Amino acid sequence: MEFKVLTVDATVPQLGRNTVYLKKDNWNDYSYVTMFDMSLHDANGNYVIVGSIKIAFKGQTTSVSTFSTLDKSFTELDKRYFSLGNSVDFYKAMTKLNRDTRRTVLTALRDIVVQPEIIQEITGEDVFGTSLLRYHSLSVVKGQFARILWGKAELTEYAFQYRRPEDSDVGSITMSFDVSVDVKPNTNVHAIIGRNGVGKTTLLNGMIESVNNKKNQGFFLDKSGSPIASDYFSSLVSVSFSVFDPFTPPADQPDPAKGTCYFYVGLKKVGIDDSLKTLQELRGDCIKSLVACFGAPGKVDSWLKAIEKLGSDENFSRMGLHQLESVFRAIKEELSGTSQADSQIFYDNYYRKALPYLEKMSSGHSVVLLTITRLVALVEEKTLVLLDEPESHLHPPLLSAFVRALADLLHDRNGVAIIATHSPVVLQEIPKSCAWVINRVGKASVTIRPKIETFGENVGVITSEVFNLEVDRSGFHDLLAASVRSGKKYEEIISEYSGQLGLEGRALLRSLVETRDQERAHDAS
Repeated sequence: MEFKVLTVDATVPQLGRNTVYLKKDNWNDYSYVTMFDMSLHDANGNYVIVGSIKIAFKGQTTSVSTFSTLDKSFTELDKRYFSLGNSVDFYKAMTKLNRDTRRTVLTALRDIVVQPEIIQEITGEDVFGTSLLRYHSLSVVKGQFARILWGKAELTEYAFQYRRPEDSDVGSITMSFDVSVDVKPNTNVHAIIGRNGVGKTTLLNGMIESVNNKKNQGFFLDKSGSPIASDYFSSLVSVSFSVFDPFTPPADQPDPAKGTCYFYVGLKKVGIDDSLKTLQELRGDCIKSLVACFGAPGKVDSWLKAIEKLGSDENFSRMGLHQLESVFRAIKEELSGTSQADSQIFYDNYYRKALPYLEKMSSGHSVVLLTITRLVALVEEKTLVLLDEPESHLHPPLLSAFVRALADLLHDRNGVAIIATHSPVVLQEIPKSCAWVINRVGKASVTIRPKIETFGENVGVITSEVFNLEVDRSGFHDLLAASVRSGKKYEEIISEYSGQLGLEGRALLRSLVETRDQERAHDAS
């Protein structure tokens, strides 16, 4: 296979065989110029437009474009170079070729999807993280791109646990999370529900710290019970608009070459205790996210789809927010050839014209627009999204629409979300297999699945199912607590009740017994 490098204004030959054409594209990623438009004639003379590919080399700086270093014709790149298709569509287009041709072409270009072993050689290269991985993580490269290239399914199943050992303040807890492919309702959104004060927010904060490799007792496990690999999640997005959450969000970590990325969406200023963003700063976050969505391949449709879903709330629908994308396109055409979408000039122009749409929004509508826009911009394959009580700013119809829009986005991107909530509206949008009810009795934490199916159930029925335990606590709970104080073992107490103890009672009993035994052991030492 012969490769020919063409200038921007060159014309691709109409006829040819076994020839790949790499036409220069002047697009730059923060001053790195690595992009080419790739097409080819196969062995039979068929012409295939493949799409954009980025080619870089070791030691590359912003002052040297890849185009300037390539021979006008070659059969394969030398070991200095490495490449990556610019979007999932590139690898879909490659599937039009037979398997051998795919491998031959991409191997000659030292594509890291076909040759993932190259990644270890280039993780320290700035051009790798800044240009080639600008819109994609290593998990996407190794997962989705590879699956598509070889004709495999784009979606994968999840099966993981979060485990928090007991400490001096709270008891141990273990929760499992499973996502199945191609099931209805989809299982990409999970919820932890319980009354205020049971520790939902603390659980989410522990999950954030465990992924960010901070000192934290909690940890994620895979389905075999082993700690998850460092690239199990490509990124973690934490969403919280609570003013009272004591958690101080860590700095964003956007470089996929360094491992799991981390992004915070919310009111707080990153790394500054008890400091909140101003309204102007929040609007700035929203504008930046809109630009990121509209300027990235494949994300415009995702954003428009999410806005349409949120439009089931009549007030949200009336705002005409889909026009924000039209405004973006108009400015892009106006500034074509002078400024790119990530330039300050473009941003200032877009901010000025988009601001009137944002100024007429209520706080709840502003929160949901910022959140869904940031998520569209950030969520990709194997992203874990943690949301803390979204109902704090959303009325029930908008909350329901938001959960549905989130579920659709996660299904499209093969991501997963865990929502901490006290709203039955969230459970109404997910099956009971995706819901955990958490209760706290003193130090002990008890987690159970709802006994009823929650998806599409009446909100009143769900409320009774989830929160009715509080009414009964003076009954069976006191009986079990008295049995535990007597010093009997778990099995002895079960026998004492002649086996007539339900699942919820057994879970509570086991937690109370474990807490008692651990406290005794601690006192003895």
